[in-house]
Amino acid sequence: MRLSIELKFNSGNNHTTIAMDYSPAILSLIKLGLSNINTQLFEELYNKNTPKNFTFSLFFKDSASFKKERIELGEGQKCILNFSVDDGPMAIYFYNSFVWLKQQDNLHFDGTNTVIFEKIELIKETIITTNEEYFRTLSPIVIRQNQKTFLSYREDNAEIFNETLRINMKSRLRGEYSKSFLKMVDALEFEPVKVKKVVSRNFGLFVEATKGSFILRGDPMLLNLIKRIGLGTKCGSGFGMITN
Repeated sequence: MRLSIELKFNSGNNHTTIAMDYSPAILSLIKLGLSNINTQLFEELYNKNTPKNFTFSLFFKDSASFKKERIELGEGQKCILNFSVDDGPMAIYFYNSFVWLKQQDNLHFDGTNTVIFEKIELIKETIITTNEEYFRTLSPIVIRQNQKTFLSYREDNAEIFNETLRINMKSRLRGEYSKSFLKMVDALEFEPVKVKKVVSRNFGLFVEATKGSFILRGDPMLLNLIKRIGLGTKCGSGFGMITN
């Protein structure tokens, strides 16, 4: 399930800005909604070491201006929150949590802004039927070698990048998906079309990541799942959202 949610900010003036490291504020709102809809799911996701098999990104309109530490939203003071999760009961709970958030007025976003969830739109998805699909990132892809090292794609590290990507995806899927499904990940392959290294801010940390367009090869069932839950790791913190 993929949602497009229009956010309207209010800072009390016409020059609304938000931090470049906006993921903590977005995630706080997601958690607020979910905690009011399904306490059990909230506890499972956030009070246990449970993989976050969903992803999100923000889309800023052309009038937005990107500074060193802040994003100026420009006229309208709006942006789009894209959210994606695999179909099933969890998807319904997340959808209902966004509906709950839409019913609230002037939710706290950060120290200077409140936000209103204005419009929630369900995006129709195309089903992947082949073993190869062209994608582009909506938020950068994070690949994690260990607790301290992140890996972005380079021509000289294609093999280790793909190997680490498969390890990251298996770690997220293990426990929720069958062994036969996990075996599909062994054949997953990332081939760049036009990618670049980026360094993103996330919860106060600098995270090395990969952004751009690429081809992903694998079983269509796996490719469809990845499109819904994100590619790589830290997807639940706003990374790895892709579209075809």
